[in-house]
Amino acid sequence: MTGGYAGKILFVDLTKGGVREESPPESLYREFVGGTGLGVRILYEHIRSKADPLGPDNLLGFVTGPLTATPVPGSGRFMVVTKSPLTGAWADSNSGGSLGPELKEAGYDGVFFSGISPEPVYLLLSDGKAELKDASHLWGKDTNETDDILQQDLGKPQLKIACIGPAGERCSLISAIVHEKGRAAGRSGVGAVMGSKKLKAIVVRGSGKIHVADPEKLRSPRDDLARDLKEGRFQKMLSEAGTGAGLSHLVSVHDSPLKNWSMSGIEKMPTCVNLDGAKMDRYKLNSYGCKACPVRCGAIVKVEEGRFATRDKVHRPEYETLAALGSLCMNDDVESVIRGNELCNLYGFDTIAAGNVIAFAMECYENGLINQEDTDGIDLTWGDAEVIIVLLKKMALREGFGAVLADGSEKAAEQIGKGSEKYAMHVHGQGLPYHDPRSNPAQGTGYMADANPGRHMDSHATVPIEQGRSSAVAPELQMPKMEVFGDYTRKGPMYAIGAEFHQLFSSCGLCALLMTGNSTPLAELVSAVTGWDFTWEEGLKAGRRIQTLRQAFNAREGLLPGEFKLPKRLMSARPVGPAPDTEIDFEALKSGYFEAMGWDIKTGKPYRQTLIDLGLDKLAGDLWE
Repeated sequence: MTGGYAGKILFVDLTKGGVREESPPESLYREFVGGTGLGVRILYEHIRSKADPLGPDNLLGFVTGPLTATPVPGSGRFMVVTKSPLTGAWADSNSGGSLGPELKEAGYDGVFFSGISPEPVYLLLSDGKAELKDASHLWGKDTNETDDILQQDLGKPQLKIACIGPAGERCSLISAIVHEKGRAAGRSGVGAVMGSKKLKAIVVRGSGKIHVADPEKLRSPRDDLARDLKEGRFQKMLSEAGTGAGLSHLVSVHDSPLKNWSMSGIEKMPTCVNLDGAKMDRYKLNSYGCKACPVRCGAIVKVEEGRFATRDKVHRPEYETLAALGSLCMNDDVESVIRGNELCNLYGFDTIAAGNVIAFAMECYENGLINQEDTDGIDLTWGDAEVIIVLLKKMALREGFGAVLADGSEKAAEQIGKGSEKYAMHVHGQGLPYHDPRSNPAQGTGYMADANPGRHMDSHATVPIEQGRSSAVAPELQMPKMEVFGDYTRKGPMYAIGAEFHQLFSSCGLCALLMTGNSTPLAELVSAVTGWDFTWEEGLKAGRRIQTLRQAFNAREGLLPGEFKLPKRLMSARPVGPAPDTEIDFEALKSGYFEAMGWDIKTGKPYRQTLIDLGLDKLAGDLWE
């Protein structure tokens, strides 16, 4: 097999209890790279159109990239792929830590699950051997308990375990897959798919090594990247205080929302500084990083006493969690956010979506659409930290009012009615992440134009390109300079190349935070690891191929681009922020992007010629039949 790959994919039929291996041809790896690319290639072929996301025909995949488990810095990521039960659209959910490299070292580039097990099971995957085992004794356990029991039962304390908690077991549409006691593939309801399949956990142990085709050729680009990461200003900040280091700064520049997106600005919540990452140093036990990453932006913390004392050691909350359970709900108690983060990890919740729906409920309560008779006697006052903790517990168990909130703000608004949908801040069911689209037109366009709606990382490369900093991402991405808040009809090609680069970057197995302020020699890294004569031209075409097949997946489901819309609250101009009183023409940006990608803006279908140019016509050509 070529360098960088294990060369095998595992397919697990949970209905029949069988496993089988496939060895894809090298051409498939080269055309789709890995990660999301490999995932969408397999899911498009194996999932029938209109399949129930929580039914036996949906697939759930854990997929790695060619740089995963190699010495390349920041290559510890993996992707969970499936059809989302939350949005009904394509879903990929990215996560770091050590599970991805361990899966690769166990002999597989990916593992895919189909069917539904008659009883709870877990998959034990050890150095090329796969076995389904009974998990009845684990059903009902939280994620930490599940991890502890499996480590003890199997007698190998270094096992890497991904599992679901009570939220996933109850198929909460905002449930996550948690691994290593606090790392999560959190978005798009992937935990619900795992729960629907009665798959409690995946246990991985790998001792193999991934072959690098040309170690000497890899040395220079690897060392350059490692040096840049150690010296980069943004990465130094991450090392010191994590992704939440600058929450108050993002509030001050009107990027991070307050009070369910109804206001912004630090003068509206001066105490948000209490949520900055450095404020958690007094609870910090140690720092850690994903495998092969020198940045080490993670930390383990513990609140020893008080009303929000944690049950155990817990991963320090990331920025999105601090915003979700903190400032979005006008809560400035950092200890409560640490405890809330622990509960989300134990129950298996997407913290972004959990905070989104709690803030939605608080605004409904403030405006009299619900009262204490509806909320089980709970006073949903803004900023009440205790309320957040109580609601998380009720949501996980689908208990009382928690059952109304357990599937996110769109579903909650459908149950509450009374015009509450105007307070539900989502795109096609996906609760928005905490970066205001009116601060970054590229990001707002990504929320409503990507096949995976309401997600911020898919436009991570496009934002600096739009801001004229493409050389800080990769010199090969140079684009004509345009107005950040303007040129709305001309930015399609710019957004297209940003999307291509992101899909290539992510599918390789790299962390998107590496690209902030750093130029990544991506083609050189892939070429050295695989042994291919891999150029930037080939890489970006692969990124476009991946992005186009993700879009084709949605088009086959009958999802129309017009269905993916930003909430009305975020479509109008605001008097504050980087472009006050400026209305962004998101529809023009979206249309231009679709045109540049070669997709029909009305139907969402990639044009036939686009499919032919990317070699996808045999796979997806039936879209036009």
